[in-house]
Amino acid sequence: MKPPILASCFLFVFACSEKKLQKSTPLTQFSFTISDTIFVDPGDEILYLQSELHGAHWSDDGSYLYNFNRHDNALEIIDLDRFKLDKKIHFEKEGPHGTGRVQSLFYAGDGNIAVSEFHQIGLIDIHASKLATFKIRSNVFKKDTLLPNEAMDVTGVLDENGQHYISYYTTGFGNPVGIAKLHLIENALTKTPIPALADWSKHRLEWSDNGGSSAAYPSIHLHQINSKVLLSNEAKNELFVYDPTNEGIAHLTFHSELMPDSRSPLSTTSVHSEEEFEEVLKEFSHQVRFMHFTYDKANKRYYRFSQFVVNAGAENVAFKPLLTVFDQNFKQLYETTELPIEKIYTSYFAKAGKLYLYENIMDEMAFIVLNVEEENPQARRLSNYLNLRVDLT
Repeated sequence: MKPPILASCFLFVFACSEKKLQKSTPLTQFSFTISDTIFVDPGDEILYLQSELHGAHWSDDGSYLYNFNRHDNALEIIDLDRFKLDKKIHFEKEGPHGTGRVQSLFYAGDGNIAVSEFHQIGLIDIHASKLATFKIRSNVFKKDTLLPNEAMDVTGVLDENGQHYISYYTTGFGNPVGIAKLHLIENALTKTPIPALADWSKHRLEWSDNGGSSAAYPSIHLHQINSKVLLSNEAKNELFVYDPTNEGIAHLTFHSELMPDSRSPLSTTSVHSEEEFEEVLKEFSHQVRFMHFTYDKANKRYYRFSQFVVNAGAENVAFKPLLTVFDQNFKQLYETTELPIEKIYTSYFAKAGKLYLYENIMDEMAFIVLNVEEENPQARRLSNYLNLRVDLT
């Protein structure tokens, strides 16, 4: 289901390596047009849209969307070829087959669903029967160990074999510091520290007092695509690519000619009152946002939306979307703000030369269809050939 097509130009090593990518290829140009708005047929059900599909899981081939209905404690499986509700699976909340309080949910292959709670992962089949429960918040593992101030985040993914649960692990009040891979059957943990994640703390605000702690931080994106785990966040124009087979990390940094490559650091990252917290929180409002990567299997391209502020500080302040196109090896091919849309879309997927942008239209699930056309594919092939000849000489 997830073919390993990440090319050999990446050297995945046991330490974290960094690679700066080239600027956009001049001969590669794309055009974007809206061709349709498709409404999903819910049948006799009312689809759950209150979370705006945040936390929903898209299959790699773009055939299905798995959306957790928190109101009904049920899974909605959307057929994205026919754009209709395929089935709705109701789960028990308590008892031997109960889900507990669900943090995240994703399809685990072989007709099974992985449901994560605060401290464990439940594996449930398509008939809502629980097959297994795995504890992930224990500090007692084989191989590596979580330190007293470390924890494994529950919003992870299962590898292709369904044997390993992969997420990031944190210190303190949720500061990511690396990737954790847990063999569910053997209870063996492998930690891969990522020193570059320390820079994320510059964009994280924590408030602590005698009553407890709270934090505000840019959204973290963790997805499994093409047998690799992609980790990024909204604050920086970068990507960490994790190879589960050897625990290698590639740190890729990108450059935009049209928007900043990073948010400005917060004026302070730690406060001790609600008033201070609210004041510093205002700094989040006009910052850039880098969304998640999505992959078009047919055309072997990744896409990512971003957002930046125009006329910051003025009365006519506005947010502008930007779309970046990458090849299958994450070489940046093209970026543009010349789009037929005026707002940022945070839930989207790519399929067969189109981007499908989720939109809630009158409480119905709909997708804006954005056609992607490469305007000069012959020139790109010639450029790739010439670059290859240069490399060989």
